[in-house]
Amino acid sequence: MISVCMATFNGGKYIREQVASILEQISGNDEIVVSDDGSTDDTLEVLNSFHDARIRICKGPRKGIPYNFENAISHAKGEYIFISDQDDVWAPNKVERMVEALQNVDLVVSDAWVSDKFCKSTGVSLYDMYPPHKGFWPTIYHTNYIGCCMAFKRTVLKKVLPFPPHIIGHDYWIGQIADLYYDTCFIPDKLLYYRRHGDNASTFTTGKSPLPLWKKLRFRFWIVFYTLRRCFS
Repeated sequence: MISVCMATFNGGKYIREQVASILEQISGNDEIVVSDDGSTDDTLEVLNSFHDARIRICKGPRKGIPYNFENAISHAKGEYIFISDQDDVWAPNKVERMVEALQNVDLVVSDAWVSDKFCKSTGVSLYDMYPPHKGFWPTIYHTNYIGCCMAFKRTVLKKVLPFPPHIIGHDYWIGQIADLYYDTCFIPDKLLYYRRHGDNASTFTTGKSPLPLWKKLRFRFWIVFYTLRRCFS
């Protein structure tokens, strides 16, 4: 069983296209788990308009993006868990290719086309901008574990959940845990259109974090602390 975990907040403008691209490639026994953090636009109306029992909507915790994703993941029932943003579009072979890769590892990350607001590829991929790397300390410095490009086995949840305090990025946390405690791999396939529309929560493609240096250092300290602490769980 596959669980696609999506965190939403006022994503009505783009979410229909994203959900449609997912439903087309999952089976009747799979699910999309949506944690909605109090959307005030038509996000929930769009989701309900699919009239598809595979879509399950959960009330979000309203504690920020990482914990909204944690809520979705904690409700997942599948053996294979995919992370999904609300505004991208999946390539038609994304599920098949990533499940294939997961037969040999615990977590897999794919490449993606960086796209404009119409989901038209710019001709540049995420790997072009940031060649993937592994390793605890390189990943602490700069993570290449991008949530929307990620899928993993349920066994990874043993050390991923619950999310600790002070986490800024859900994918940063999951990637760091997986890199240290599980088998991971990066595959070259470009399996989604990473939509950049100007209102994205992520600044990954700009390379410019809005956080001051002291917050970046504090965040990395807590990532190291809690990641190493999980060795006892």
